Amino acid sequence: MTDWDAELYNRFEKDRTLPSIDLVNSISLKNPRKIIDIGCGIGNSTIVLKNKFVNAQIIGIDSSDDMLIKAKNDYPELEFIKLDAEKELDLLKEKYDIVYSNACIQWIPDHKNLIFKLFNILSNNGMLAIQIPQHEKHPMHKIIQKVAESNKWCNKFKNIKQLYIVSEEEYYNIFSNITNEFRIWETTYFHIMPSHQSIVEWYKGAGLRPYMEQLSIEDKKAFEEDILNEVKKTYLIQSDGKIIFRFPRLFMLAKKKQKVI
Repeated sequence: MTDWDAELYNRFEKDRTLPSIDLVNSISLKNPRKIIDIGCGIGNSTIVLKNKFVNAQIIGIDSSDDMLIKAKNDYPELEFIKLDAEKELDLLKEKYDIVYSNACIQWIPDHKNLIFKLFNILSNNGMLAIQIPQHEKHPMHKIIQKVAESNKWCNKFKNIKQLYIVSEEEYYNIFSNITNEFRIWETTYFHIMPSHQSIVEWYKGAGLRPYMEQLSIEDKKAFEEDILNEVKKTYLIQSDGKIIFRFPRLFMLAKKKQKVI
């Protein structure tokens, strides 16, 4: 997985943390003993878990050294380890009462198999809680694709990290085959941004990084400028000079409970 830029990612920590708070608050399980945060990043979601489940043993895992360094520095009281959720989930031998993943699995292929593996590390009656950005419904995703695939830029990019998101109906089918207690819902967040440039900065910490890291310094500036121009066309400035940055996200919550046949 791409090694994300922790400093850039952290610039919008408060806004990025909102979905993780909502996801944690949707978990009704009482007194969980062990919790794992899949794709913990800089630890902002892990500390949200700890603040609600104060007595639980919580571990955050991520594949990015940069993210884990910041997580360990900011939250030394929590446990973080390097582990690639795409390839190394089988290394986890313990069972967890809550398996939690906030804005991570969209970078991992084969969600049917992935969700099965996540269920496999749940304890009986444990809860799986997932949130992923709805990139296909997001204007910024379309802007990045449009610019990257243009004649000017298409030959510059060879190894772009693919997003792996299936339809709500497919997620329903995946969960209905493994449990009879789950729910799926979508929330659109209205982030208030001070400028068009701030929207670009938001994405430079994650979604734009796989593109930017393949460009020269000169090309980075030009590519960012082309993205910014499209952002200006797409997002209207409000009467107070600020911009509404809509961000739809999909939530999934499921209990590990044997189906009654």
